[in-house]
Amino acid sequence: MTSETNIDAGRQIETAMPAKRVVVAQELGYCWGVRRALEIIEAAAEPAAPIAPIGDVIHNPQVVERLRERGVQGAASVEQAAGRGFRRVAITAHGMGPHLAGEAASAGLELIDTTCPLVTKVQRLAQKLVRQGYFLVVYGDAYHPEVRGVIGWAGTSKAVAAKKIADLPWNAPRGTSGEGISTPPRKVAVVSQTTKNVKELMAFAQELQAMVMPEGGEFRLCNTICEPTSERQNALRRLVEQDRVDVILAIGGRKSSNTARLAEVGQSLGVDSHHIERPDEIDDAWLQDAAVVGVTAGASTPDDVIEAVVAELVSRGYAAPEGGIRPTDPEYVPAY
Repeated sequence: MTSETNIDAGRQIETAMPAKRVVVAQELGYCWGVRRALEIIEAAAEPAAPIAPIGDVIHNPQVVERLRERGVQGAASVEQAAGRGFRRVAITAHGMGPHLAGEAASAGLELIDTTCPLVTKVQRLAQKLVRQGYFLVVYGDAYHPEVRGVIGWAGTSKAVAAKKIADLPWNAPRGTSGEGISTPPRKVAVVSQTTKNVKELMAFAQELQAMVMPEGGEFRLCNTICEPTSERQNALRRLVEQDRVDVILAIGGRKSSNTARLAEVGQSLGVDSHHIERPDEIDDAWLQDAAVVGVTAGASTPDDVIEAVVAELVSRGYAAPEGGIRPTDPEYVPAY
């Protein structure tokens, strides 16, 4: 074999081996509802008249810290906010039950509402379904403020939050009888926390439908997973299909449900996936054999946090994504 042949063979091997690079999902980071909530709070924020959101305005620690510097400091309740001297409180983007407005009024506090309109839509739908005689099942995390708020607006004891069938108060299909048996009522409706995974919602709904439908049962499923959540999950799927991604980093606050779902989607696609908040959480072991790192981010993750993660990967020898972080349209308004 000649030296020229050896050189050509080496070039072919070099070409066949993919360079270390970062690729980003086409849809990632701030959604319209989060951007709207922050704009409302930032416009109202002033050090001379601090605001106490009841909980985190959004589930991102970096944003919460920045707002704290502008006089926006979370409180666990209206009572706690009033006790700390706040004269203004805020409903977070995740929404809250109707009790909060009454508590704020009783305490003489101004109320600022940043609830995402897509969450408000679920709250109103929950009220409508209850009026129509349905027992309401909210598919989601029982501890999450959005889920608690939806159940609060439903205004009935005939409502429950559940992520799996075992969470429900029933253990057998309608028409079943016997000791220890509990069956669903005749009419059951399901709505979803807006940040859940549609495939998991459908699997849950199919199991529940099989329990409700016998003996003249009526079952209704309302897919209230919001468009930005679905867009980010679908964009991640496309990223994995288009690029040979070795590892996925889903960037977002630990409390961020939609970021957690993104990491779960990545795992379901067979890609090693990790939910991180900050660049310093990247483990060297994740990158040991990773030529291509896929990056996505939850709907409450600001661009600068995403860019910081990409910069950290670049410092470790990865080529930055072409075109940088894809911009979003700040004028976009969803159809809700």
